Amino acid sequence: MALTGDQIEAVTASTVGLYQEVEQAILAEITRRLAAGMDAPDWAVTRLGALSTLRTATERILGLVQAAGADQIRQTLAAAYRSGQAIATTGLPAQLLRGDPDSGRLAAVIQQVPRVAAVESLAAALVADIGAKHSNVLRTVLDAYRSVIQQASAVSIAGGMTRRQASQHAYAKLVDQGLTSFVDSSGRRWRLSSYVEMATRTVTQRAAVQGQTDRLTTLGVDTVIVSDSPRECPKCRPWEGKILSISGGQRGRVELPSAVGSGTVTVDIAGSVADARAAGLQHPNCTHSLRAFLPGATRRPARPTENPEGYRAKERQREIERQIRKWKERETAALDPAAAAGARAKVRAWQGEMRNHLTANPELKRLSYREQPGAGNIPGPRAGGPGVSPPRPLAGGPGSPIQAADLTPPAPPTPAPPALPQRTRSAPTPPTESLTDILAVDLDRAANRDLVRDRMASVIDGRYAGLGVEVTDVTGYEGFGAAGRGHGLIVSARIVDQGGEPSGRVQRAFYRDGDDLVAVHAFLQIDRDLRGKGFASEFNANLERWYRSQGIVRIEVHANIDVGGYTWASHGYDFADDYAAQSVINRLRFMVGVVQSRSAELRERAAAASAEDARRLRATADALDRQLLATGDILDRAATEPFGSDRYPSAWEISQLGRSEAAGGEWIGKMTMLGSDWQGVKWL
Repeated sequence: MALTGDQIEAVTASTVGLYQEVEQAILAEITRRLAAGMDAPDWAVTRLGALSTLRTATERILGLVQAAGADQIRQTLAAAYRSGQAIATTGLPAQLLRGDPDSGRLAAVIQQVPRVAAVESLAAALVADIGAKHSNVLRTVLDAYRSVIQQASAVSIAGGMTRRQASQHAYAKLVDQGLTSFVDSSGRRWRLSSYVEMATRTVTQRAAVQGQTDRLTTLGVDTVIVSDSPRECPKCRPWEGKILSISGGQRGRVELPSAVGSGTVTVDIAGSVADARAAGLQHPNCTHSLRAFLPGATRRPARPTENPEGYRAKERQREIERQIRKWKERETAALDPAAAAGARAKVRAWQGEMRNHLTANPELKRLSYREQPGAGNIPGPRAGGPGVSPPRPLAGGPGSPIQAADLTPPAPPTPAPPALPQRTRSAPTPPTESLTDILAVDLDRAANRDLVRDRMASVIDGRYAGLGVEVTDVTGYEGFGAAGRGHGLIVSARIVDQGGEPSGRVQRAFYRDGDDLVAVHAFLQIDRDLRGKGFASEFNANLERWYRSQGIVRIEVHANIDVGGYTWASHGYDFADDYAAQSVINRLRFMVGVVQSRSAELRERAAAASAEDARRLRATADALDRQLLATGDILDRAATEPFGSDRYPSAWEISQLGRSEAAGGEWIGKMTMLGSDWQGVKWL
């Protein structure tokens, strides 16, 4: 076929990315509506009453993506056809191209689509096919919403689980199945984005092959050869290294004129391109490509290499990626903190499994975009391809999910940032568009530091919760990572209030750990009277969107300084290693003694107090005792479960320990975390 699997991923990324954003938008919309007023007596009535607004929001989301998707599909197929034409002449000898009437204007030719009718027909059929699935998806979304409410209501009558537990149990099942799913005519259930991915890749490959074969036919070339691909699947293996006929007019052992001299060459033609496609060679995730076969000139591989073990390792990696996506999606759909914490623990466990698998199979590469919810096999925004622009989110900025409340039609492409200063020929301007580019820049040169500072300012500078951030400096650093040898970058910025007066400072760092990109939240300090107004949450959320767009796999923190230990834990950061966890567990054991002493003191005071004061003091002591009871479970799990297991206490669990029984705004988990000092990590 004309394009490799990686190229097809790049060409179709924009189209499939639209539908992945839609799935996450609908999931977030349902979760928000189900969680609203969960503990109110009239929850079921009010939630069912909101069904019509959910229908309207979902219809609006689907309508917007259908309009944007139709245009994107046409662009995708046209780009694929042009790419097939361009690739067709790769490697052909100059003497063969002399007779090509388009050879002198190749650059102009590949910007056109000569067979407009054929490409438009493919696009129209695909648009109609995907659009027909929208009504099925809408019905599934509404049925799922009703089902969760009905099951939760039934449990509240029959008993056995709380309404929140029943809702979470029912909702998790539907999320795993796919809220935006439908059943096709063959009885197979598809998620909308999975179906769009399959259909778009299939039709895109057809358009690319058509462009390639059309161009080769004009040059008088009728034979192509199938590549030998690593980790090939069983469907494709029989076709590796085989010669195919474009027209289908030749097959079997034939004599063809030599392309490099007089006489003929004996060639075994396995069948036509159409035959191979019908047998599965052109499946959506195929990694094989076709190239022109010139009798007497093209060398065939001595023997195609089989690699079933490599294929199985690749399939195992895909399975681990699916599990990571599944539990990240479960976390998004959590209706209570406990469900969110459990999902995060599962994410960590599967990410550990991925690291072990890649260590055992070093030829595989970790691609963080495949581990994001709805990612499938689609590359992130840095992916490129012949004639294709990176995918653009529907709304909310780069990498952000669609919000049903403020959806707008897709905006025009974001203007490119101002051109960076031109360098002399002896010192060419280094690329700084991506974090990978930035980390490769030599920061010993002052001009390079200016370029990188400007690039990081375009990412970081702005206003967050009323405070301004301005990047002031960038420096290189060689001491990152566990071994202290990681090369990276430190970005420093100042924080100013609304009047422009200095109000704090912040540092963020970035480095490469093997193949992984890592962010470090090194330092954040703002004036005490400006704290608690949402600056840190808004600032970090903006950065995390950029982190995901750059393929950063984790964020590291040193949780200390005043409230840092509690803040990072309450924001979902977990212990980086067993040493960090044990330091906090030991602190928790100490706090148990403090709380026990306080409870005993309150009861002693109650014995000598008036009736009303005694009741109040004993109630506070009872609340502390209940906190201690919950603490016992945490300490038992820390003592019996290995670090990294699903049941080992997370930093977030400890930070929330006893919060429901808080006395005077304090609870044992918060007291433990305040002033604690530990290394933390958040996996993206």
